[in-house]
Parts: sequence; structure tokens; C-alpha cells
Amino acid sequence: MRPEARRVTAFAQRYGPWAAVLGAAQGIGLAFAHEISRRGLNVLLLDVREDLLTQALRDVAAGAPGIELRAMCIDLAAPDVATRLEAIDAPLGLVVYTAMLARVGPFLDEKLERHETALHVGCRGALAAAHVLGRRLVARGRGGLILTSSGAGFQGTGWVAGYSACKAFDLALAEALWWEWKPHGVDVLALCPGSTATPGMLGNRPQLAADAMARPEDVAREALDALGGGPVCIPGEENRRVRAALDKLPRAKLVEVMGENTRKLFES
Repeated sequence: MRPEARRVTAFAQRYGPWAAVLGAAQGIGLAFAHEISRRGLNVLLLDVREDLLTQALRDVAAGAPGIELRAMCIDLAAPDVATRLEAIDAPLGLVVYTAMLARVGPFLDEKLERHETALHVGCRGALAAAHVLGRRLVARGRGGLILTSSGAGFQGTGWVAGYSACKAFDLALAEALWWEWKPHGVDVLALCPGSTATPGMLGNRPQLAADAMARPEDVAREALDALGGGPVCIPGEENRRVRAALDKLPRAKLVEVMGENTRKLFES
């Protein structure tokens, strides 16, 4: 068996037979659905955008013949999100949470209700997925959970204050569960990508060309390769170098640098 085939088989044995990708209709979530299916797992795609889910299913199916796919329309900000997740009947071995809402600009310029919706998607939805679906992984004694954080989550980051706080929550939750669930055979990973050319990112009109950002497919591939290693994955060698340099700064200076750079990135 060729090395690539052995790698795919080993991945499917550890994390199969089904994966659930939450926030799968576009961006990094859709890239995960593509990459996971290519590694031999059946995929359940979950998203609030039913119109985009239909096309996502077609696209993933075209790239992975023979893989079983399902779609589930779900509002991850809804109060009953845990109950909806309980209804999933697929034998899951891998759960990937990528759903998010990024509110860009001065904190007080955004309505409280919109901050709360982003909070529910970024934190409560991730918490529910980890608790409801993670319980199944621990019970079976193998599997993986990926929660998507961000470089903005390593410190408070102005101009994306609510988003930064949500991503700090996801980072801390993933790191804690990495330690708790390792003895149970479950791998947990906090994915912390930098600027990535997703519809959400580009929709905020950053002062950075799409071709200067990471590609979603590269982010997903590196995260899946990192699963089973340490608790945090920062995709991209340049991003890792920048993070290492930032972590050497005094805390106040770090917050100043991240806030100013983020403001410049998004301020039109």
C-alpha cells in the first residue's frame, strides 16, 4: 500500500466512519468537508444557510465519489441548539466546529443584539457541540474534536472585540478538553488560522488582497494533519513566526499592536 493510501486508511480508522462539520456551507468549513471526505470519512454538513448547503453537497460529492453525505440545516445561535444536536444519529468519530460571525469595527458601533448572536454562534454553539457530540466520542474511546479559534483569540484584539473574546473562549475550551480527553482516546485541537480568504473575511473588505491570505483548503489540510499532536494548530510557517514574535511582547504592547493592525486591516 502506498504511503498516501496508508495515511488515508489510518485517518478513517481513527476518526471514522462519520464526521460532522458545523458551519460547512462555505469558507473553512466547506474546505474541511472536502478534505475529510477525501480522507475516506462520510460527512454530515451542518449550516444555517440551506441554499448554500445544497451547492456544498454537490461540490463535495463531485470530489469524493463513493462517500456518503448528508446535510442538516441548523441555527447554531438558537436556544435549542443542544437538542437539535442530540438528534444527530450518525456514528460520529470526528466533529469540526467552524461556525462564526465576525463583527468588525468599534465595539459600540454594533448593536448589542448582533454581538449576542455572534456570542451564541461562537461560544454557546461550540460549547453545545463539544458537550453533546464530544460525549459520544469519549464514550466510544476514540475520535477527534476541532474547535476553530483565531490569532485574535490569543489576546484581546480591538476592532474585533466581541469576535476576539469568543475565539479566546474556544481556544481555552479546546486546550482544556485536549488534556481531559486524551486519556479517553479523543484528540482535541484548537485551530488558530490567520487571515484566510473566506467569504466572511472578504465580505468585511479587508485592506489585503485575497491572494495574500491563506487558502481555506490549506488551513483545513494542515489542521487535520495536526490532529493528534499538540492542543493548538497555527497554520502557515509565517503565521507561526509572527505568533512567536508577538508572544515576546509585554502584554500591553501586544494588545496595542494587535488592535492597531486590525483597525488598519479593516478601516476603510
